[in-house]
Amino acid sequence: MFFKEMLQDIELDSEIIREYDLENVAFFDIESTGFNKTQDIIMLISLGFFKEGRFVVKQYFAEYKEDEISVLENFRNDLKVFDKWCSYNGIAFDEPYLIRRMEKHKLEFIPPKEHIDLYREIKPYHNQLGIERCNLKSVEKYIGIEREDKIDGGLTVQLYKQFLYTNNESIRDTIMLHNFEDALNLPFLFKIISEIDKNPNIKVEKISNNQLNYLRSLLRKHKIELKSNVEKLSRKEAAAAIEALIKGNTDPIKIDEIIKEAF
Repeated sequence: MFFKEMLQDIELDSEIIREYDLENVAFFDIESTGFNKTQDIIMLISLGFFKEGRFVVKQYFAEYKEDEISVLENFRNDLKVFDKWCSYNGIAFDEPYLIRRMEKHKLEFIPPKEHIDLYREIKPYHNQLGIERCNLKSVEKYIGIEREDKIDGGLTVQLYKQFLYTNNESIRDTIMLHNFEDALNLPFLFKIISEIDKNPNIKVEKISNNQLNYLRSLLRKHKIELKSNVEKLSRKEAAAAIEALIKGNTDPIKIDEIIKEAF
């Protein structure tokens, strides 16, 4: 396994850091060799966090496919001190991928209690904000982030295959730069969260009180605990969850998936 650690100076309003408790959040992103959680591997993980006023990014790169277990172990060990982690679309992709790969290698893994998925936080408002698409690079562009990295996530799979064949450090560094900037830029996206929270003209059809009370009563009745934060659901998501419960679906994993699909 190849390991790299970098210290960065972050020019982010201290009020935003305090308001969203960012000094106690782990920012992370993964790169995988495909979408099959059973057969594909995690080639790279970047973990970022604030430390003594600066931003640390640790990267764990699998120089060989067999290194995946070391990548996962080292990431897991560094993550243990955090109760909150933050990603972009990580509830749907990164977290379940990590859990499955940990299981595959028989590694005990307890994710942080709270997952802040900035994609899910920004997506309901991106049209009102004037963000044409809600992919990470479009959202970064909205707040003026210019990347040094010029590739997309899909290309990393092909580049990794080339690296395994050639062991070319330049290819490795290209992949790592892409993932590094994915993690490095996450704290800056809280500028958008702050804008959403403070702009009275930005609205979303949030779950109604009647929906919330009814959904909670159904969850209590069936003794179900969801990963989704029911208080932050939209009316559309809440309606989908309620419909599933009424129809007899009491599997919390499936209900969380239904909420994601409705989202």
